Amino acid sequence: MPENLVEAKVSETNKSVLSKLHVRSKENKHIVNELRKELIKGLSAPSKYISSKFFYDKFGSQLFEWITKLPEYYPTQSEKSIIENHGNELFGQLSHVHLIELGSGDCTKISLVLKSIQSNHISTVNYCPIDFSISSIEKSKAILKHSFPQLKVNGVVTDFTKLQTLPNERPRIICFFGSTIGNFEPAEAEALLKNIQSIMNPGDQLIMGIDLVKDISILEKAYNDSQRITEAFNKNILRHCNTLLNTNIYPPHFKHHAFFNSDKSRIEMHLLAKEDIIIESPYLNQAIEIEKGESIHTENSHKYSFEAISELAYKCNLTIKRLFYDDRKWFSLIQLTK
Repeated sequence: MPENLVEAKVSETNKSVLSKLHVRSKENKHIVNELRKELIKGLSAPSKYISSKFFYDKFGSQLFEWITKLPEYYPTQSEKSIIENHGNELFGQLSHVHLIELGSGDCTKISLVLKSIQSNHISTVNYCPIDFSISSIEKSKAILKHSFPQLKVNGVVTDFTKLQTLPNERPRIICFFGSTIGNFEPAEAEALLKNIQSIMNPGDQLIMGIDLVKDISILEKAYNDSQRITEAFNKNILRHCNTLLNTNIYPPHFKHHAFFNSDKSRIEMHLLAKEDIIIESPYLNQAIEIEKGESIHTENSHKYSFEAISELAYKCNLTIKRLFYDDRKWFSLIQLTK
């Protein structure tokens, strides 16, 4: 995507983002303050970082939807093919359940799940999308209510990594798609799954997507697409910072850098400063200085072997009930129980 097209969309969408943020800040001032503290902590660290959850403002969510349609970006299409091929086995008989989706994003995958459920059971399902982006939840709810009028949708805008409770009146199917677990350091992934396990009841299921180890060239192309949409997505995290912190960061002063770290079995995304940069904000005690060539680490995407998946499940006291692959065995969908 040409940079000028990206820039043209930004000014329009950031107004909407700012409006949403203003409404949400009045309702959840404490949450917004915590997000600001988290951003400042990362930008002030010796090795600077921004959590990947900050990718998903309204425009970031739109960019990611475009990414999922790129020929180089295999994870989304691979995972969807698994849901389409095995949806009846996983979801066909569901009724009177809470269908919970962590980090729900757009509704294309959950739509495939709902299509797998017998039509006369849809009215008994309560769908609960949990996402950091209020705009994603609102958009998904509108689409799903049009496609599945009898479906009950009750979204929750929150950070799913800090969940303390889930709807509890009926059995729960927790969907954790997109290999989002790969965005966490191994210790963080273990802590997250242990937390999810702790609030699961016997009989609940966790359906989790995990990206698999494969040829490095395939991995790196997926995060360095020819249309540069992933680059725009990576840089948009700085615009989200500007909205939250009222900072003056200029994204074109940074270079997109994505590569596979073989030692840690993960894709890393960074933003490299092209020049010396000073970040100022009314929420900072003093300006933050970034030297030319210095990196802001924005995302990890760990790739798992079957052995690593089994070890993670064992550590978290979760049992692998079934494991499904796409035709190329590039991606897996795992059914876990407590």
